Amino acid sequence: MPFDVLPVDTETFFRVEQSSQPLVVYECKIEGVPCGMFVEGTTSAVSAHLRRHHITGPDSASTNCPWAGCFKTLKRGGMTRHILTHLGVKVCCSVCGVVRCRLDLLRAHVRSSESCRFACVYTVYGPEGRLLVPTGWTATHQV
Repeated sequence: MPFDVLPVDTETFFRVEQSSQPLVVYECKIEGVPCGMFVEGTTSAVSAHLRRHHITGPDSASTNCPWAGCFKTLKRGGMTRHILTHLGVKVCCSVCGVVRCRLDLLRAHVRSSESCRFACVYTVYGPEGRLLVPTGWTATHQV
């Protein structure tokens, strides 16, 4: 099976290369200035991508979501969390399996549930995620 070349920023590329571990990336579908980049589905990566390529200004400023087909108005400071909902990235409790769209909501669940007090959190990747693998991976690695 042939591999696709995915355009990612240099920080993401070097992180994958240095760790020798794959990670899941998502296509940026912001309208008006389609960058064609793929971004890691984490809060820090999405926030950095938005600052670098798309959205500027103070966190308190209201703005329309630039994602294709979305018409929500929200504060710039909440845009990163909102974009993660478009990517479909969620978090899950390892004990009971409850799924939340944001880490802070899952942490509140863990704090409020006696049986989940020692739970681990794992990521549920969105349906359009693509696996970015290090260039040194060979056919012996299972993808």
